[in-house]
Amino acid sequence: MSAAQVLFICSGNTCRSPLAAVIAAAQLGIDGVCCVSAGLDAYDGCPATAESCEQAAERGLDLYRHRSRAVASLALDGVDWVIGMTVDHVRRFRNDRPDYKGRVGLLGLPGADLASGGDALAGEQVDDPYRRGTVTAYEAMAEQVERLVAAWAPVFLGGGAS
Repeated sequence: MSAAQVLFICSGNTCRSPLAAVIAAAQLGIDGVCCVSAGLDAYDGCPATAESCEQAAERGLDLYRHRSRAVASLALDGVDWVIGMTVDHVRRFRNDRPDYKGRVGLLGLPGADLASGGDALAGEQVDDPYRRGTVTAYEAMAEQVERLVAAWAPVFLGGGAS
């Protein structure tokens, strides 16, 4: 059985999705799950925000080497799941990449495959801490991401959707 590949997406790929990818890699990487991130509006090569790096470091993870990349520039062959942080990320990804044949989820709706539609509004959204710009906002986001990634673990490890 080959490793599952999960792509976490957000807007700029400097706060939420890179943190989700390193948290997921730490939780699941030894079990054969490959976790990466990208942004729908990202410019290639930007570092993660200092606050996201600090949240990763507090969890014993390294986000300092992260550099952003745009979803549009990625070949998605082999990506099993694309996981958005918000309903808008899921909607935009589906509209921008109608050729994608894998599964699409919302981080706050563990296990639900929304590739061809579905009620993403029923899920929890991970708000962008960058717009709020406070350490407290980043702490809350990191705790939320950590909790939601853990809820996805059985899905990623089993490869199925509900």
